[in-house]
Amino acid sequence: MEKELDKHLEETMTTHGVLGTMCADQHGMCLGAKGSVSGDSAGMVTRLSELVGQLESSSEEDPIICIESDSSTLMIKKHDDITMAIHKAKVPT
Repeated sequence: MEKELDKHLEETMTTHGVLGTMCADQHGMCLGAKGSVSGDSAGMVTRLSELVGQLESSSEEDPIICIESDSSTLMIKKHDDITMAIHKAKVPT
């Protein structure tokens, strides 16, 4: 499973504008990280996803969280017991 996850992380990194990606389990343990997203942030990302999920408790789907800065966006999505974060550069307009 580790090699398959690493393969998916590498594929995500080849997407235009992606600076980093990370996956964590339901306990906040980093399962893999590439690029600008540090595995040290896995617990924080997982907890943030849980908290936002409580705000959106009426929805059947887990929410997608987007944190934006002037130069990039961090997207966080939980699916089953895995939380994924993708850090993307903003495209200049």
